Amino acid sequence: MDTIPVVVDRQRALELYREYKKHAHYSRPIDRECQRAYQLLAKGRLIIRALESVRLAGVKTTGTDAGFPKLALCRADATSCKVEMLHNGGATMHNGGTAPRSRGWRQGGGMQQSANVIVFEAGTFPVPNGYRRWRGEALVPTPPLNLRRARGLANYHVLWDAEWTRIAPSDPFLLRRIGRADMWLVVAMWELTPVEKAALATRLTT
Repeated sequence: MDTIPVVVDRQRALELYREYKKHAHYSRPIDRECQRAYQLLAKGRLIIRALESVRLAGVKTTGTDAGFPKLALCRADATSCKVEMLHNGGATMHNGGTAPRSRGWRQGGGMQQSANVIVFEAGTFPVPNGYRRWRGEALVPTPPLNLRRARGLANYHVLWDAEWTRIAPSDPFLLRRIGRADMWLVVAMWELTPVEKAALATRLTT
């Protein structure tokens, strides 16, 4: 899975972190996001731009799920992820167990926490001829026990190569978002085993 990393030299990241920390009393939310990112990068942690990765990956061009995004991003405690492709090239992804609310969405790739919705703005994806609006559903890979957070799994997201069918996915990343920015700490990466794929295969309800 190809993703877009946030790249800053570790020493430079440490210097910038110290500068942000020195002036923390003037900081706003966006400054705290930068400070946290520099702190993690200085420690050698991997941060990616998940929303931009989904956009640049584009859509599938063959198979029964052609036209749907190649990558999916959803809360880690979800069983399935539903995507709704819009006539203007926008899309929404959300927990398959909840209905997204239409009020209060932040456009431009923002996320409304209360509705568990990832919103991609108009023009993010190409629009196939003859389609105005269509929906798909993909299985969300559950982090294995050795990688799963002890609590608060709802505070994490999974990014993976999506299969908008009953096929079990593979190659997922467990992520933790840094504030509201398109900066996501890669907490874990893993490959699903045949046992885990078989366990997931019966979870898609529609």
